[in-house]
Amino acid sequence: MSKRIAILRWNCLTHDLEKELEKRGYKVFNSKTIKKDDLSKFDVVVNWNESDSTAGLNNQESGRDYVKYCKSLGIKTILLQHGRWGSARIFPPFNEEYISDKVCCWGERDKKRFMEIGTPEEKLVVTGTSIFKHLKPREPHNGINVVFSPEHWDTDIAENQIVAGILHQLKGVKVITKVLIDEHIPGIYDNPVWSDREKEGHLESVADVLKTADLVVGVSESTFELMAEILDIPVVIADIWLPKACKGDDKYKEYTRLFSNACERVNLDDLNKTIYKRLKHPEYLREERRIAGIEDGGINIEDPISEIIKVIDDKL
Repeated sequence: MSKRIAILRWNCLTHDLEKELEKRGYKVFNSKTIKKDDLSKFDVVVNWNESDSTAGLNNQESGRDYVKYCKSLGIKTILLQHGRWGSARIFPPFNEEYISDKVCCWGERDKKRFMEIGTPEEKLVVTGTSIFKHLKPREPHNGINVVFSPEHWDTDIAENQIVAGILHQLKGVKVITKVLIDEHIPGIYDNPVWSDREKEGHLESVADVLKTADLVVGVSESTFELMAEILDIPVVIADIWLPKACKGDDKYKEYTRLFSNACERVNLDDLNKTIYKRLKHPEYLREERRIAGIEDGGINIEDPISEIIKVIDDKL
């Protein structure tokens, strides 16, 4: 009898995994077709987040509730790192420990960070992620393209719109904005490229934007910025972040953004000046970008899907 695996989907993170599991003969069910009462029928549940703050199956209860429920039934649970920096909520001020049986980290840097706050090493496995396999080589193109990546929060934050206004003043370059359906406000961004991060094709849209990008501007150094760094695209961060609550959780006001050495953080007055400088000298921070791809993204791992399946097999 084939083992049954439940996949709780998010952000195109698991689509490649689902397809490969099915090719190998597993019975795979994703969160679009599963109800909570169905979970008892599965051998392993693969989840994207176990936080108290995130909606779990079918947007009911929290991701943490579902992991606890599975564990109460004796079902093994595996957590996939779903974005750069892993889960911010295991760090202060939230201090939520990982409760899944195994955690699949993208790179060594996250594994080390999680161990520093007491996560047992035997719970952590560096597997990489398949999302970077969707990136496309950079292409020659006419003109100069500066790509703006607005932050995705629970609303389209004011910082995004402030930065968009400053970038609008750039001369001699084309500003392209990679925006998300249902998360960013239409009509306020230059040359928007829209995609739905819950649907297949999203990663291809990101790859198409980045293959002709000369520089990326962000409000935070997140997954999109890591994709740029992997492609050796300079990343400039507008250092404008203001403390704020998220989904009504005031603890986020104490939450600070994380940054690597692969990006350049500048204040708003210096943003456009820095963009011109980096367009002229794109080699700046090239080695740091290379290191970020390995340590943060695990791009040195040849077959991330096979590594994740090894973790699943170990729990079957």
